[in-house]
Amino acid sequence: MPAQATNYFYTILAMGVVALMITNAFGLHASSLKAMSERRELKEILVSVAAEVTELAALTEATNASAKVCLHMPLLIGDKSYWIRLASDADDAWVEGAFGDPWTGQPDHRVELPWNVSVSGTYKGGYGTLALNCTIQGSGLALTLGRWEGG
Repeated sequence: MPAQATNYFYTILAMGVVALMITNAFGLHASSLKAMSERRELKEILVSVAAEVTELAALTEATNASAKVCLHMPLLIGDKSYWIRLASDADDAWVEGAFGDPWTGQPDHRVELPWNVSVSGTYKGGYGTLALNCTIQGSGLALTLGRWEGG
C-alpha cells in the first residue's frame, strides 16, 4: 500500500508541474500578443500624425497662411508611456516614436513624410493634446510639434 500512495503523490506532483508549465506558456503568449498590439497602436498613431503633418503642410502652402491642428492622443498605450518626435536631416523629414522615457535610445518606429518641410518638436504621451503648427518661413514651410496649451 505505501508504494501506491507514493505513486499517487508523484503523479499529482507531475500533474502540478505540467499545469504550471502550461500556465506559464499561456502567460508568455498573452504578453507577447499584448506587446505586438501596443507596437501596432504606436505605429498607427505615428501614421496618423504623419498624415496630419502632410495635410497641414499642403493647406499652409495652398492658402499661404499659417495653420494649426490639435489631435487628441491616448494617455498611455496599454500601460506604457510613449513619445513622438518630428525630425529631419538635409534630405528627409519623418515622424518617429517609441515607448518609455522620451528621447533616449533609438525610436521603435519611423514614418517618412512625403513633404520635405523643416520639422521640429516633441510630444510625450499623457501630457495634454498634441498640437501641430505650420508656418511659412522664407521659401519653405516650418512645422512644429508640441503640446496644446488651452486658452
